[in-house]
Amino acid sequence: PEVGFDAERFRAARLEARTEAVEVEGLAPFFSEGEKPVWTVRGLTAVELHRCTEALRRQTSVEAIVKAVASQADQVAAVRRALGLGQDTPGEIAKRLEMLVLGSIEPRVELPDAVKLAEKFPVEFMVLTNKITELTGRGADLVKPGAASQTTPASA
Repeated sequence: PEVGFDAERFRAARLEARTEAVEVEGLAPFFSEGEKPVWTVRGLTAVELHRCTEALRRQTSVEAIVKAVASQADQVAAVRRALGLGQDTPGEIAKRLEMLVLGSIEPRVELPDAVKLAEKFPVEFMVLTNKITELTGRGADLVKPGAASQTTPASA
């Protein structure tokens, strides 16, 4: 018997993104009363991860477009705020903002939500994006076959 990577088994495997529910106590006031403050995230694909690492470059491109479109300084600042991107957003934060948008399952968030979360709840923002990084690093999860249905005895 051949030892090593089983390419056939790999090809036949059903795989899905790893997910995890993360408790975010600091965000409890924004969840329905009686509901646990849980944010469900997933690991990213290679394409999504690349998109996140390219966030700073895209941010620089957006900055150039903003300046070209808006001629006055106050307009530039307003457009930047509307996009949720500041001139001084560090590259790692831009990357994590993208990660949160792509990796959030429940609740789903858009970039302005991610920006506000990062600014106002930095610990929760870092916990969530660290979890997305961890799940991404662990790769996809093998989908386990569902439990066989119980057999029912035949009627007499």
